[in-house]
Amino acid sequence: MLIKVAGELFNERAFDAVTTEMIGARAGVTGPALYRHFPSKQALLIAVLEDPLDELLAHARKTAAEMTDPRKALEEMIDYHVKRTLQNVPSTLVFLKNEHNVPEDERHRMRRMMRLYAEEWSGLVTRLRPDLSDAQTRVLTHAVFSMINAVPQFNSGLDPDIVATTIRTAAINALLVPADAS
Repeated sequence: MLIKVAGELFNERAFDAVTTEMIGARAGVTGPALYRHFPSKQALLIAVLEDPLDELLAHARKTAAEMTDPRKALEEMIDYHVKRTLQNVPSTLVFLKNEHNVPEDERHRMRRMMRLYAEEWSGLVTRLRPDLSDAQTRVLTHAVFSMINAVPQFNSGLDPDIVATTIRTAAINALLVPADAS
């Protein structure tokens, strides 16, 4: 709960503008109660960034390793990423907004996790779209991440299931339908 609330606040405001009291108030605890779980506000920021990245990467690795059909594996990874994004502020958005508040070694480690996650997707897209160069595959993969991660930035008023289905379809089409196919 603290990680989710802190993620929302670190996405709404810059790290320096978020106080432990603000996090505590939104989470229904006192600000000092945060220090029972995290040694500092910066440690909480790192958890906000790291926990979802760990989860996404672990899921992608497991999915890619266990599913023999690359399309089904990619669809599962898309579904999982969309679901996580609709439930929580994407850690990549929080990272981009607050990376200057993350120690350099942690920042490098998180960027590496993001690259490894993207490589799991790109590996599947490469198998499904041999017509694309490595650069094209990476561009498409990152464009799809941006699309999925942007969903929480606006309130469409649509039912979350409709949003998930719409984004899923757009992601699959972006990754798998050749540009000249009409």
